[in-house]
Amino acid sequence: TAPRPPGAYVMVIKAKRVMTSFDVAAVVSELNKVLSGSRLSNVYDVAGGGLLFKFRGDQRVIAVPGQRVHITRYDIAGRGFPSPLVMGFRKYVRDAILEDAGQLGFDRVAWLRFRRAGQDYRVIVEVLPRGVIALVDTDSRILQVTERKSMRDRVLRHGERYQPPPSGPLHPEELNVESLRARLSDIGNVDAVRALVRGLGYPGEAVEEVLARLGMEPSTPASELLRVAEALIDEFKGIYKESLNGRGYMLEDPRAGSPVTVVPFEPRGLVERYGLRVGVRESFSAALDEYFVEGLKRVEEAEMAAAIEAEKAKLMASLERARENLERLARRLKDIENVMTVIGENIDVVYEAYNCVNRVRRSLGWDAVVEQCPNVVDVRPSEGVVVLQLSGRLVPLDVRMDPSQLLVELSRKAGETRAKIERGQRAVSDIEARLRELEERLRRRLARARAAVRRREWYEKYHWLITRNGYLAIGGRDAGQNESVVKRYLNEKRIFMHADVHGAPIVVVFAEGREPPEGDLRDAALLTAAYSKAWKTGTGSVDVYWVWGSQVSKSAPAGEYLARGAFMVYGKRNYIRNVELRLAIGVGVEDEAPVIIVGPQDLVRRRSIVYAILIPGDEDPSKLASRLRRLLASKAGDESRGYVEALEANEIRQRIPGRSRLIYIGRGENSEPPRPIRVLPGSPQG
Repeated sequence: TAPRPPGAYVMVIKAKRVMTSFDVAAVVSELNKVLSGSRLSNVYDVAGGGLLFKFRGDQRVIAVPGQRVHITRYDIAGRGFPSPLVMGFRKYVRDAILEDAGQLGFDRVAWLRFRRAGQDYRVIVEVLPRGVIALVDTDSRILQVTERKSMRDRVLRHGERYQPPPSGPLHPEELNVESLRARLSDIGNVDAVRALVRGLGYPGEAVEEVLARLGMEPSTPASELLRVAEALIDEFKGIYKESLNGRGYMLEDPRAGSPVTVVPFEPRGLVERYGLRVGVRESFSAALDEYFVEGLKRVEEAEMAAAIEAEKAKLMASLERARENLERLARRLKDIENVMTVIGENIDVVYEAYNCVNRVRRSLGWDAVVEQCPNVVDVRPSEGVVVLQLSGRLVPLDVRMDPSQLLVELSRKAGETRAKIERGQRAVSDIEARLRELEERLRRRLARARAAVRRREWYEKYHWLITRNGYLAIGGRDAGQNESVVKRYLNEKRIFMHADVHGAPIVVVFAEGREPPEGDLRDAALLTAAYSKAWKTGTGSVDVYWVWGSQVSKSAPAGEYLARGAFMVYGKRNYIRNVELRLAIGVGVEDEAPVIIVGPQDLVRRRSIVYAILIPGDEDPSKLASRLRRLLASKAGDESRGYVEALEANEIRQRIPGRSRLIYIGRGENSEPPRPIRVLPGSPQG
């Protein structure tokens, strides 16, 4: 049979907003396979709520209460100071080992068990409505919780014993004919989908998949389910076991090009029944990551745009009415002015008709007026009006009013009409301004949404820039990162660069065996020069040297000691003289999201929509970052302002070397992507 159009049955064909119990089971299985035994490096706030757990080896787990928990490739941690909640989590579980993960029954609750210094701690993540993230000790006492709650059946706050939510769905492994019959006994006269969703607590997508595999219609009466009870049970157990296999499936509506849902089992029934398009991902976390960060973003953007379009449609209707009213008033004003002109030009004839009409209607009546009075072609006795033929026009004349008074009255009406037209024009301008504001609001919201979920590249945790010919250069933000940059990324085919002053970041240029042109070397040299202590001392320029990675060693000469972040350099040093401490900071656009770019002025100008130039000075970096954000936004113009406003001031603050002076703000060209042109062998990219 031909597939039904997507959306033919509304229960499953909806964008998923939260994980299901099958999803949680799949993620828990994956966490045990991938991260069991891993050490937790740190915990961070997540922009928009939730926590990010970063493990050694750069693995990350995102947990958002009431929505999701899974491994993520996105660096979506908040950029501000850590919250008291995060500091509390760090106190207990930073540097702890993840022992294992589990699911509470078959509910939408996952837990991660950590061990540190002989103590066990559990991080409990509830992805059900009104859910929380809680950190508990071995006695299930709450040490930290994302939100204090007092509910009818449980209290969640510091010091209380953690109480799980009321009993959730029946675990598929515990499903049998008797339990199925018991769960369906009080459902009532509903269709099969609703019966199984309500009775078993399973998500609609899992229920519909099972029914589709059995060839049963969603509208099948619930009374028919027990007839195929054993087959139903086998299929539910089957998709549960499939959910533990690790793969993820992305379902998309091919007509709308938007994601529908993501599932951990093979959705062959859903695909066949609804004509959906399916994409397979290497892991379920990868599918969830893509869906919640990118796919759901498209859905939310579409919904946001639809809401604004609905508001826009109302304004357009108002605008149409206002314009029609203006046209009507303009016609009315033109008629009044024409009548005034004709009466003024024929005032003697009008007076003659006025006097004649009043004399005849009193003596002979209204019926004799047309015959007796010249230029009168019609009469309207009930209105006290006669119609005159003047200069080829039909002009109404109120015979109860002297023609001079009539001109005054017409002038008054013309003035009132002009005032109404002015008010109407202001109304039209106001509606047009509101329409422009709506467009701008949509642009800004989309920019903020995209900025919040932009996938940070691995090198963005360091100082970084990409030279004019596409060479990536990264530098340490501190001694620890200097150590990491050299140990992880420096090899004999890459370049080691350092400002010829004490207290400068080590910069590694991914040259891959080729000596970059002088312009590229000077671009990279600014990275170590600007973020060195020379900026803080107000030096105008410094010399920078570079060597190949083969000339660098961590081994100190006999009898000497190298501090953390320090290295020995052997052989000839190549110098780049007089690198000016003049740093451009710009905002570029990558994948429709803002990204901050630093470097020399000509480089940043080409790659940004708007940029500023800083030199060493006296302004506090935090205050300057906030001021810079406002100034860059105002300089960006209406089309691009939303990108700048989507950035947090702290993101700009991280790229400011120290106390500075702002000397220039300008518009950029935004003509080149701020990413390496080449794939870099041996780096995390390659």
